[in-house]
Parts: sequence; C-alpha cells; structure tokens
Amino acid sequence: MNKEKWNEIAYLLSENLQTDLSETDFGQKVIQALRILDWKEYKGEIEKEHSLQFGSVNKLRPDFIIKSDDKRLFVIEIKLPTIPINSTFQRQLFSYMRQLKLDYGILIGQAIQIFYDGNLINQEDPILLETIQFKANSEKGEKFVELFCKETYSTELLKSFTLNSLKKINRKEDHKKLTEKILSENYQEKISELIKQDFLNEYDGELIESVLKELKIEIKNKNSEITQTEFPRSQFTEQRIVDYSNGILPIELKPSTESDFKRKLLLTKTAYITTFYKDGTSKQKVWNANRFRESSGVLGNLRSRPEFRNGKWQKLGIEKVLVSIDK
Repeated sequence: MNKEKWNEIAYLLSENLQTDLSETDFGQKVIQALRILDWKEYKGEIEKEHSLQFGSVNKLRPDFIIKSDDKRLFVIEIKLPTIPINSTFQRQLFSYMRQLKLDYGILIGQAIQIFYDGNLINQEDPILLETIQFKANSEKGEKFVELFCKETYSTELLKSFTLNSLKKINRKEDHKKLTEKILSENYQEKISELIKQDFLNEYDGELIESVLKELKIEIKNKNSEITQTEFPRSQFTEQRIVDYSNGILPIELKPSTESDFKRKLLLTKTAYITTFYKDGTSKQKVWNANRFRESSGVLGNLRSRPEFRNGKWQKLGIEKVLVSIDK
C-alpha cells in the first residue's frame, strides 16, 4: 500500500508536471499528494498560507500546515521543481518551524527534504534528516508515506526514524573525521615509528631509520583517484579539432548545459572528473562538492584547480576533460 501511494505521489510531483508550471499550480499538486496521504482539506487538516505575525509589522505565510484535532503536526514549504533547492528556501522553512514551535518541517521541490528541530539535537539550525528523490518504488519514498500518512502518523514512529537518521549522520561525521586523521601528516609520521618498532627485534634502529629515509610512506583515499588505462573517448559527445592556442582547456559536462549540470550537482554533491592525456591514458577523480553552493560557478570552479590552470595543463599533457554526474 505504501509503495502504491508513493508511486502516485512521485508521478504527481515529478513525472506529470508541465514545463510552464506556476507555484500555485504546483501547490495544487501538493494538495493532491496530501490527499493520497489521507489528509483532508475540508476537515481543516490542511491549513493553506496561514498568516503568522512575526514582530510588530512582519508576517510569515507558510504554504501548508498539517493539523489533526486542531493540533499542528508539521509544516510544509514548497518551491517549483525547476528551481534547485538552496539554503534560502531551507531557512524560510526553518523560520516557520521555529515560529510554530514544530519539530518537523518538509520542503518539497525538486525532491522532498525532511527537517527536525526538536530536543534530540543541540545545534542552531534544524537538521536535515533525509532527502527523497521522486523515483518510483523508492524505499525512502515508502518510508515517507509511512511517517506522514494520517493513518500511520505517530510521534513514536517519527522519533524512531529521527534517532536512526541522527545515528547515520553522526557515523558519517565520525567516518570523515577518522579519515582526515589517518590521512594527516602527523599520522603518517606515526606509521614510520610503528614500522620501526615492528622490526626492532630483527634489525638495529639505525639501519631501520636509514631504510625508512629512502622510502616514501603514503596513505591515499582509494576513491579520490582511479586510474583507467582505457576510458572510452566516445564519452565526448563529438570528436573535434581543438585550438589550444587560447589557453583554455576543453571541458565537457554531462549533462551538457552548465545549468542542468549545476542543478544535479547541488542535489548529488558528487561528480566524476575524467582527465584525458595526449599519450592516450586517462585518470578519473571523484569531485566531492559538499561546499558547492547555488552561487558557485561550475566551469569557474573546475578551471581554478591547479592542474587545469593555463600553462599547467599544457605542461601535464592534458588533452581534454569530461565531468559527469553519473560514473
């Protein structure tokens, strides 16, 4: 049942949208999705654009407030799917959550984002628990239906979901911190000392130190660079003769337009940079774009990399670069 409801919601809010859709029209689609979740407008369970007093002169107007027995449960803010979700939209939702004193807020646009602002966290802003893409048969989508369908809505279920999400978030942070520590220069010095201690029973310390001075000990992230001896040049949509005299490195994006690429990068926060060399080899790196923002430029960001700057890429023998969202 949850799968069927989610698939209908995904169809309504993604596949079945017109290109010239207005925010008012999209709001009507969201109301249809809420009806699928059994919330009824005629029962007063869907409160539209309720005006909230904010200070002496300012007012806030959240798109939807979901209620049950006159108790407000969560707030929803919507944005057109043609506009990438950004921090401005999120902060708008945060202000509604704080003003209404609600633990949960939902942002609906290119995807669905669930935010939490209760006593299980200790930070200034609400925390993003989950981002759900509008894909059919999505397990995250089914979970969304279970959490926010009127029939199954419960504070205990939401609390359990929140604790599990926070556990995953904290584990990701711990993973990142540990990785940074292991990759640090200080830890690599410790490795040399560990090697020395391991061989002291067989060799004298002076000999071990002499050998270590001739060796380079380095730990690398396996995902940061993948060397590929054969990477199909057909990945470039067209074979063309390039004029290198202007000092501009040919960079191709997939999706091909910078706006489409940027929209997807803001959602995935990951891309793949494949560098082609004149000797026929190629290398692929993962672009971790966690710091990439709506105000950032894709090509400007790429061309600022040391190896892609004018003069440097020519010396390195780079021929061209492909940057793709999908691996």
